[in-house]
Amino acid sequence: MIRPPRRTRRARLRRIGTLGIAAALGLGALGLSGCAPADTGSSAARSGAEADAEALPRLDGQRITLLTGWSTREREAFAPVIARFEQRTGARVKLTDADERITAKVYHAVDASNLPDVALIRQPGLLRELVANRALIPLDTETRDRVARHTARSWRALATVDGTEYGVWFAGSTSSQFWSPDAGAGGAAPATGDWSAFLRALRDRPASDGPAISVGAKSGWPVGDWFENLYLGDAGAEQYERLSRHEIPWTDPSVARALDQLAELRRTRGALQPGTADESFGDSLDAVFGSPRLAERVLSGGSAVPESATAVPFPSPGAEPGASVIGGTVAVQLKSSDGGAVLLRYLAGTEAAEVWIAGGGISPHGDADLSGAPNEAARATNELVRPGPGGTGRDARRFDLSDLAPSGFGAYPDSGAQQILREFFAHPSDVPRTQQRLEHAAEAAWSTALPAPTAAP
Repeated sequence: MIRPPRRTRRARLRRIGTLGIAAALGLGALGLSGCAPADTGSSAARSGAEADAEALPRLDGQRITLLTGWSTREREAFAPVIARFEQRTGARVKLTDADERITAKVYHAVDASNLPDVALIRQPGLLRELVANRALIPLDTETRDRVARHTARSWRALATVDGTEYGVWFAGSTSSQFWSPDAGAGGAAPATGDWSAFLRALRDRPASDGPAISVGAKSGWPVGDWFENLYLGDAGAEQYERLSRHEIPWTDPSVARALDQLAELRRTRGALQPGTADESFGDSLDAVFGSPRLAERVLSGGSAVPESATAVPFPSPGAEPGASVIGGTVAVQLKSSDGGAVLLRYLAGTEAAEVWIAGGGISPHGDADLSGAPNEAARATNELVRPGPGGTGRDARRFDLSDLAPSGFGAYPDSGAQQILREFFAHPSDVPRTQQRLEHAAEAAWSTALPAPTAAP
């Protein structure tokens, strides 16, 4: 019987950065309807078909099962990508949405021997656990060659264990940008500047202005994103990497500084939407982009916004100005089947990436044409994530720390780091005790963890 290192409770792995624009706000939703073939003859789709040398084989009559950790709206954004695959191959894709329960759902499927052909997951940490449980099938030669042509080595390393590649990075995201509905959103976050200037701007806001920021802390991971941005900016990329591998303890003074900064934000009068500590991230999106508008900005991924939206970078607290936290969604094969292997090969190609990008999605694909992206912000975010983790200074990009961690530490909003940081955000009074709790959870999780990957083949 296969079990995760910690209890398989609800996992909030949803990162809005991989949403399509229409899906994020429920606009122009496309029903999947069994993934029936649809007209996808856009310029993006055509250029993708021309760019990939490999033809996909016909799979007429075959059914492929696909498990995702996306919300219904994310699934709707994904519909044109799957529809095009069905059109080209004749296969039928049955998509099952596990939403935030994806980690538990994957483990349950493995334990019950009721495997989907393919799953879309967020976490390199979870991928390594599945490999350790012998639950994943390595990429075949054709898919691996396609990945090698189109995907940066730093992305590939995140899906590689002991020199073998197990996943296709289909979607990317960044959590280092504030989004607002329009250019006149006010001064909630300076377009440039440091953390001190950011806090001054919040304190100096007129009392008549509404709350500046919505967080959606109840979902767990949004508070983690705030912490990760503060930690990366203050401690620097090298220290961030060491913490992500638990090579330094969570009781380190660098962690205390980031927690102190998070507490300072929490205590800034008028900065945050009332009740945001008890609301989900979906509630925060509604607060910023819905009507009535209840807050000015939300820290989010690059494609969860309408075409008129604008973005400004996270204000750096120090050592690494302009550094970015990025994330993504990786497709893995759990059951040996021709259909599953061909679906991964398609998701690794230019065509799938360009259909996704045209719908507002962010892709790690290095050769996809970005002219079909809905706005300049989406194009810029695609360019940001393409190189994958790496770089230094203003160009530093580091993968989401909680997604790199073992799932017992980073995956669940009601345990591990997400729960601890969420509770600290609600009552930011005891930094040393919070550090001790984080370190205890990390020790338990890493005691059974595989080493993090360091290079792709």
